[in-house]
Amino acid sequence: MPILSLPTTPACAASRFGLVSNTQSFHSPLSGSVQTLERPGARWQAFYKLPPLKRAQAAQWQSFLTQLRGGAGRFYGFDPDARTPRGSASMQLTSGSNQLRNSMGAGAVVGIIGSGGAAPTHWSFSGANGLTRQVTAIGSDSGYDYIEVRFSDTPSSNFAFVNFETATQISTNEGEAWSGAFSYKLSGGSTSNIIAVQQRFEQCKADGTQTAAQYVNVGTLDASWRRASATRTISDTTPDSVRIRNGFFLSLTPGSAIDLTVRLAQPQLERGSSASAYIPTSGVARSRDSGARIDGSASVGTTLNTWNWTPGSTNILRVGDYVAFETAFGRALHLLTADASSDATGRAALSIEPPLRTAPADNTALILSNAACVMALVDDSVKWESDAQGIVQIEFAAEERF
Repeated sequence: MPILSLPTTPACAASRFGLVSNTQSFHSPLSGSVQTLERPGARWQAFYKLPPLKRAQAAQWQSFLTQLRGGAGRFYGFDPDARTPRGSASMQLTSGSNQLRNSMGAGAVVGIIGSGGAAPTHWSFSGANGLTRQVTAIGSDSGYDYIEVRFSDTPSSNFAFVNFETATQISTNEGEAWSGAFSYKLSGGSTSNIIAVQQRFEQCKADGTQTAAQYVNVGTLDASWRRASATRTISDTTPDSVRIRNGFFLSLTPGSAIDLTVRLAQPQLERGSSASAYIPTSGVARSRDSGARIDGSASVGTTLNTWNWTPGSTNILRVGDYVAFETAFGRALHLLTADASSDATGRAALSIEPPLRTAPADNTALILSNAACVMALVDDSVKWESDAQGIVQIEFAAEERF
């Protein structure tokens, strides 16, 4: 039997909507004390009362109620007085992807490369060539999860770089446009004796041998977070299968000493003629459809991890707003217990009730308008009243089913 939707008109004249917790209490006959145990299984309950209806208006509701066949049927029930969020619900409305597998920079080790320090997993530094290459810090700054790198001493070659992916991982085809981006910030030293600070696109054979490269200046490098983005169109791939990656690149003068420390964050590489909003990855490439979504599969208890909001937005959702999403056991409905804002990556941890029954799957869409759960009629008996003037009165009670 399909899950039905509530008729849209006319709207309810009155309603009650609330949560019933599942608890068990023990009353001590000796001391009079009470111990209460909370069990899983909190559920939503609703009572809907419609305004006086003429027969033609009542017909939709009568049809809906009879199709439910008492408590056997199911429908999507929601709070009629909170059908849309009070928050801005400001979210990304475009799709995108990030083919870099580790944009979060996991696996980095603070220290000198080759002497205990290590680049993040799948990242790599250029050869030493006279330079000391170092991971100097791993942290968070203004919502940016960064890797801080330092290049110092006197180079014997004309370049230094940090690649954000291995040379053989990302496949592409002749004529495709690819857009790369990353965020950066000056942390120490200067650009003295550095010819250019750039984003490099490296085009390789299937075995990782470089065949072509493109260099695009990133612009101002100072103590403010900035984002570099550029696009490359793939060409001259025949006869080799082509691979692509991007990275942070320094153009140098051999023999001229440098000392530069920068923070790198949020690298991204995707098919398309322009860079989309940042998509965090940790271990695998990730795609994004439009709209707010579940972030990962680690949400537990009363915290729901979400992403794909407009970065840095205040009050995307407000206390009392509802969110719903699909799970393996049906649609879940939760109420926000605190205002929520997004960070610089478009992520937000939502405080909710009731607690999650099961962790939702990564990238599951959030339902914000008419957020609902699956309900059934409490009573198998479906009735309505009418008077001599043909005015029909309809009211019914329902409870969540999962």
